[in-house]
Amino acid sequence: MATTEYSDFYNADGTVKFNKAGNVIGGTLTIGTALTIASTAYMLRLPKGFKAWSGHMVGSDLDTGTEALELDVGIVGSTALFLNSGVITGDAILDLKPTVGIYYPLFAGGSVLPYSATADTDVIITVTAAAEAGGTGQLSLYFVGEYNPPA
Repeated sequence: MATTEYSDFYNADGTVKFNKAGNVIGGTLTIGTALTIASTAYMLRLPKGFKAWSGHMVGSDLDTGTEALELDVGIVGSTALFLNSGVITGDAILDLKPTVGIYYPLFAGGSVLPYSATADTDVIITVTAAAEAGGTGQLSLYFVGEYNPPA
């Protein structure tokens, strides 16, 4: 699995980089070879004081054969905290956009967010079932919320 760098959402001095509204944090993984079972990618870090109200996993159609790919989104120790995808279909998502790909809302522990980061918390994606065919492209996670920096 490809390596994700935190540079997309951290400034050079280590402080959190947000959009102008200060409420979106995310990370993108470029996948050059098919994902294998039990692979884990560190996607982003929710900083201490960030309260996530919603989030999504979006990406390319990573399983072009008979769909088998399954991904969990969570944290170390609770790998499916935000999402246990079941088998992901990359077929057309006509009610949201007229293309193929992945679009999943994130949930906390089976219920709707919010999730409060009480410490800097790495969000990971774990492959629980490998793709049948294909498997290259991009996969992104993003969270929308509020950030109250610790004093």
